[in-house]
Amino acid sequence: MTPSGAAVATHCPYCALQCGMELAPAGAPGPASEGRATLPVTVTPRQFPTNGGGLCQKGWTSATVLRASDRLTTPLVRGADGALAPASWEAALDLVAGRLAVLAAEHGPQTVAVFGGGGLTNEKAYALGKFARTVLRTPFIDYNGRFCMSSAAAAGNRAFGLDRGLPFPVTDLAGAGAILLLGSNVAETMPPFVQHLAGARAAGGLVVVDPRRSATARLAGPGEGVHLQPVPGTDLVVLLALLHVLVAERLVDREYVAERTAGFDDVARSAAAWWPERAETVCGVPAEELRRVARLLAAASPSRGGRGAYVLTGRGVEQSAQG
Repeated sequence: MTPSGAAVATHCPYCALQCGMELAPAGAPGPASEGRATLPVTVTPRQFPTNGGGLCQKGWTSATVLRASDRLTTPLVRGADGALAPASWEAALDLVAGRLAVLAAEHGPQTVAVFGGGGLTNEKAYALGKFARTVLRTPFIDYNGRFCMSSAAAAGNRAFGLDRGLPFPVTDLAGAGAILLLGSNVAETMPPFVQHLAGARAAGGLVVVDPRRSATARLAGPGEGVHLQPVPGTDLVVLLALLHVLVAERLVDREYVAERTAGFDDVARSAAAWWPERAETVCGVPAEELRRVARLLAAASPSRGGRGAYVLTGRGVEQSAQG
């Protein structure tokens, strides 16, 4: 908050949506308790492209961490006696900077590593990367996503030559004719995102691949889309079967593929062995449902007069053995 107590526009740090919100004092500062001043804070959603004025429970309750009983509100430095004692920010930062300089001088800059987190905004992540490489001069910078997203990054690099990511603003989804959603239950994990599926649902083009009857899967009801329920661990079989149908029924935009890709014939050969009837015996999804979804996605292609088709994946598929 600003000194005047005015509301401050900020973002929720809990997921990739980075929903827009405002923080403001709920009243006058309360009495100090055990050296910790209490300041009630209200959280209000604001209009922002990703959340459209909404928040999920995580966002609404985000300010409660300010009053957590074990929250550190001052740096702690371990003294000669081995005990942690409160210190000023100046003393703590000088200590850290001094130790980093000594370590780099004695053992080289590669002795220091930087570890970030998925809650950082793009701007903070950029600044952290610059700090690591240009100030600390270390090549070792990573973040917690390495453990849960490395398979997706490897697949993205192999398929597209770049790491995974969302190559378009989520607001583009409003115009989609079809959306294939795999490995994610956005209705529960990031509810504000659901509004971006409305266009595809209205067109009957929301396809949710999930072994469970999740809250998101229920969005793909009659007239809104299709819920495919494969046997757990068989997502790849479902995708190969969809590709098989697209190739066999000549639904692939060959001109686009020739202009934008390399190696498609190799991919098509890998899908040749997964005709829908065979895939059904492995993944449990009826062959006709696989054909229906493949045709639905093809019909949404702009080359066929459609509004566009999108494929969105989440951790559910990326963390499997075939991620």
